Amino acid sequence: MRIRREIQAVIMDEKDNHKYVLLVKKLHLKNLSSRWRILKGGVENGETNEHAIKREINEEVGLKNIKILKKIYTYEFDFFGTHHIVSTYLVKGDMKENLKINTREVVGARWIPLDQAVNLLELQEEKNALKQVK
Repeated sequence: MRIRREIQAVIMDEKDNHKYVLLVKKLHLKNLSSRWRILKGGVENGETNEHAIKREINEEVGLKNIKILKKIYTYEFDFFGTHHIVSTYLVKGDMKENLKINTREVVGARWIPLDQAVNLLELQEEKNALKQVK
């Protein structure tokens, strides 16, 4: 079975003593609907997780003013003959920085209060990742 290393970034910021997380809206190819997700992408050969996080964040939403704080969660799953190993990191973002959405990757992005963001996610592993920062 093929193995694919992936990173996921819980991008957080605070405003008025409230925590916000940046969620991206991705198109679900099966039924062409969209759903809120945590930013996620593959780790390329020879690339560190930290470099992959910075690259994926820049590629998908255009943020450059970020700081990787710590690894908060790991999960694995099998999908179509590939074993996925996902490392989730807490990343400090800046809500004041303009988002530059890559429409080939995502169809939207929005800063959402942390307590509301958990309820918008459909995938249990992504909900579990957000619960690590509450």
